[in-house]
Amino acid sequence: MLRKLLPVLLSVLALVAGAVGGDLLRGTTAAGIAAPDPQAALPADELPGVEPIAADNAIPPPPAAAPPRPAEPGKADAAAATAWFKFPQQFFVPVMHGGHLDSTMILSLSVEMPETASEEVYAHEIKLRDALLRQLLIHANTGGFDGNFTTEAHLRKLRAELTATARTIVPRIGEILIGDIARQER
Repeated sequence: MLRKLLPVLLSVLALVAGAVGGDLLRGTTAAGIAAPDPQAALPADELPGVEPIAADNAIPPPPAAAPPRPAEPGKADAAAATAWFKFPQQFFVPVMHGGHLDSTMILSLSVEMPETASEEVYAHEIKLRDALLRQLLIHANTGGFDGNFTTEAHLRKLRAELTATARTIVPRIGEILIGDIARQER
């Protein structure tokens, strides 16, 4: 019986000790009122270890900051850090013609996102992979990988399709990046 209660009691004790320690570090009393600072009422020239500053040597106040600009929808804020997630496995997309396998497309994809969205992207990795593979199969079945598929116009269209698909799963995704693309002929 004691073996079962001991972990619970230790957890409760640790929780209470953490709360008390946090309350002490914050500088409040048990009633929740901030404890008075004994040096707050002293003038600056009477504080221990503080030298008064002469008016001619005063440090000028910092310039006022410009108000933040609203971010464009779908774009990462310029001040926010950008992160990337690279899918650990490549995407293999069969290209069929006349009911027979003609070739296989091999792609390495990465997700560009705000750093604050990285946990959400990692949590939805499997759903993202499924949705992107589905979109790649649609692209292949509509002739997107026929002919010269590496022209900028073709790749821009593919990136836009993949990005729109990924944003249905995680709306804060910035772009889908194509790291590698190759066609393996049969």
